[in-house]
Amino acid sequence: MKKLISILLVLASTSLFALSELENLMIKEANSPESKQAARSYLNAMAKEKEENAKRHEKMAGNKGGKAVSEAKFKEHCLNLAKEFRAEADEYKKAADALK
Repeated sequence: MKKLISILLVLASTSLFALSELENLMIKEANSPESKQAARSYLNAMAKEKEENAKRHEKMAGNKGGKAVSEAKFKEHCLNLAKEFRAEADEYKKAADALK
């Protein structure tokens, strides 16, 4: 359990892409009901964070800015980021659901 808590603390303190090697290790090492619950909680929290980032970037894409060309590029950039965050959120949700 201490090993899992250490892994969770490291993961929480770094910015990672969806399901890093450490997160996959955490999932693999989650054998007891308590460790599975801790891993599910972490994965669901990460999914929620990614979903919030996606929504924030979609909202930013709707903001009107300066020149038309830069506005279009900014909108495209924000929508691409939102799509990536949403895909990562889905990956975290699937991993959390697989731990049941």
